[in-house]
Amino acid sequence: MIRLLRGVDFSRYNERLYIVGTDDTLSVDCVRNIEEERVSQDEFFYIGRVPRSRAVSQPWITVPWSALKCMYQVSRVLYLYGPDAVLCNGPGNCVIVGVAAFVPRILGIKHIPIIYVESFARVRTLSVSGKIMYLLADRFVVQWPHLADKYPRAEYIPNLV
Repeated sequence: MIRLLRGVDFSRYNERLYIVGTDDTLSVDCVRNIEEERVSQDEFFYIGRVPRSRAVSQPWITVPWSALKCMYQVSRVLYLYGPDAVLCNGPGNCVIVGVAAFVPRILGIKHIPIIYVESFARVRTLSVSGKIMYLLADRFVVQWPHLADKYPRAEYIPNLV
């Protein structure tokens, strides 16, 4: 995702919201580095820290509770900062962010376009997150031509990350 962000024209998006897991210090450091390189006086960015929807090796019986906690925090951040679009990738919180961004559309409040980028590692099939986000995303990007052939709404853009 960080490599993908390096190609974004920040002058078009003068307010940026990053949603990062509470225990993901590497991503926070990377976001700060990118922003320090590019931010100007009339720009603003915020890093929203949210709990994981599911931790590695977490018992499945407890997943609904942690997913609800994550959904609450993500919804709160999205409500406070009201993004004009959501760009997401990867497992875990991505699905929660996608669902939280989709709810205002269902309620007729605001259409927040959702762009999902499937992992480069997914060569033959979509990830579980990808299968869910395929239903929610306005734009669904894959990095292998075979996946674009298999999923009609998918856009093939090679070598993003």
